[in-house]
Amino acid sequence: MKTDRVLCVTLTLATCTLSALAVSTSANASTVVTFDDLTGDNLLVPDGYGGIQWDNNWTYYGFEQNPYTPESIPNRIYGNYDKWNGPSSIPFYFASPVIFDGSYFAGSDSSFPVSFSLYNGGTLQATSASLAPSSTPTFLSSGYTGLVDEVRVNWNNGSTVLDNVTYHAAAVPEPASLIGLLGLGAFGVTSKFKRKQKQQVHC
Repeated sequence: MKTDRVLCVTLTLATCTLSALAVSTSANASTVVTFDDLTGDNLLVPDGYGGIQWDNNWTYYGFEQNPYTPESIPNRIYGNYDKWNGPSSIPFYFASPVIFDGSYFAGSDSSFPVSFSLYNGGTLQATSASLAPSSTPTFLSSGYTGLVDEVRVNWNNGSTVLDNVTYHAAAVPEPASLIGLLGLGAFGVTSKFKRKQKQQVHC
């Protein structure tokens, strides 16, 4: 009877865990920071906007300006000229590590490619491929699926704009892994009770 109760409790825990997993998985969708709900022009992107610390490094604007084409209208961003000008490596930060997918670039200087440098805890984790910007917004993937808390955009500030920054939270364990762990736990508990029952019979 005790063994039956243990198995029942274990199955209940498994059901609750899988329900929680479903919620976690749905919450793991990508976040796309478009800047399009910010009002005004040539203003600093506020810290915390889109879940990112911008640290007065970035400025947004929304008026038409070819070839600095937004991926989603009207706004896109560039480096704050009071801090950055010309060839630069401009950072933004996440409060906790995320998986950074990439963003869109457009601009006029195809001779100066853009790229990402990805950091976690101050240590360089990866560097993306490079992209030659044009008037057509083009997505540059980070090419890295590990966790990062800082992204540096390597480019020629003043000749390129950035739009639709995309990232998502760390992946949760797959259901098969959780079921396997719960199954092992149930097997261990069941075996323990069986041993106890045998000891009681022999006493």
